[in-house]
Amino acid sequence: MADLSLLQDDLQDTDGLGVDDYSSESDVIVIPSALDFVSQDEMLTPLGRLDKYAASENVFNRQMVARSLLDTLREVCDDERDCIAVLERISRLADDSEPTVRAELMEQVPHIALFCQENRPSIPYAFSKYLLPIVVRYLADQNNQVRKTSQAALLALLEQELIERFDVETKVCPVLIELTAPDSNDDVKTEAVAIMCKMAPMVGKDITERLILPRFCEMCCDCRMFHVRKVCAANFGDICSVVGQQATEEMLLPRFFQLCSDNVWGVRKACAECFMAVSCATCQEIRRTKLSALFINLISDPSRWVRQAAFQSLGPFISTFANPSSSGQYFKEESKSSEDMSEGKNRYNFKTLFSSFPICEHSFHHLIINTLFRELTTSELYFR
Repeated sequence: MADLSLLQDDLQDTDGLGVDDYSSESDVIVIPSALDFVSQDEMLTPLGRLDKYAASENVFNRQMVARSLLDTLREVCDDERDCIAVLERISRLADDSEPTVRAELMEQVPHIALFCQENRPSIPYAFSKYLLPIVVRYLADQNNQVRKTSQAALLALLEQELIERFDVETKVCPVLIELTAPDSNDDVKTEAVAIMCKMAPMVGKDITERLILPRFCEMCCDCRMFHVRKVCAANFGDICSVVGQQATEEMLLPRFFQLCSDNVWGVRKACAECFMAVSCATCQEIRRTKLSALFINLISDPSRWVRQAAFQSLGPFISTFANPSSSGQYFKEESKSSEDMSEGKNRYNFKTLFSSFPICEHSFHHLIINTLFRELTTSELYFR
């Protein structure tokens, strides 16, 4: 097609010269077609194509390289040296100055990590050496999109158990603790606290209690940023569930009392919403003597939004006082509802019952609530 178009142009030349004027081979002009470039790429090895487009000045080409990394690994998976070469190029691509390229790369990391796990004999320690450092480094990236993508990737990797326990302790947790330091960037600190809270159920009690809990307690008292305190309050119940009763009562409850008295209503509202989970992690005596009075304070809060959240948590909180042996009621924390454990007994859903309790603005509603809790804390009335 290129030769025909050239011939047509020559015939229409204004000089009136014929085809014979271009009989010499040196005068023939060859116009390359798109097919020529395709054939050139097909002649390249997978690593050659990777190098060619990774060095391109076109951002779209570099994005395509990041998107096709998994396919490249599959092509060379039979050769350990080629696999390592691809992983080394991933490390170089991670230094790209364009945020969209870095974000695209991070989206592929969980898939590449899973591939490395499945082909562990061919690529030993590939994830720990080449991929995990990129994930934790991007947690502090200046670009918000890159940070969000790395946070999602980290949680996905933890959920799929693709990160070794040793790496969690030595590579992930130290970075998160560093990002929550007092001199850290405000946005980065808030996001790091949220990640620590979300990963706690995935890494288990031991790591959470040793590495995450001390910094979490510090963040609950962050005087400068209420956003950090709000994140801590919103995830307080999850942390309590992970570390258990002793750590909750000794280390977390004092912080919870402070958060429930915070001068920002959003923090107090978050405390009201997680009150049931905190109650589940304490003994009956603590619920009677401390948490019941604290909950009454939230129900009497000056903020309408805090009061509303407290009333919605009233039923779930009361259900934590139930004695299954005498009432037949058992509070199933996972589904946040009361379940009947005995086939012959009535089934009640206390969350539904008390969540629909009308928010009374009259002063005597304090008396009603106080009377209710006095019955709970001074008698053996456990929903018989």
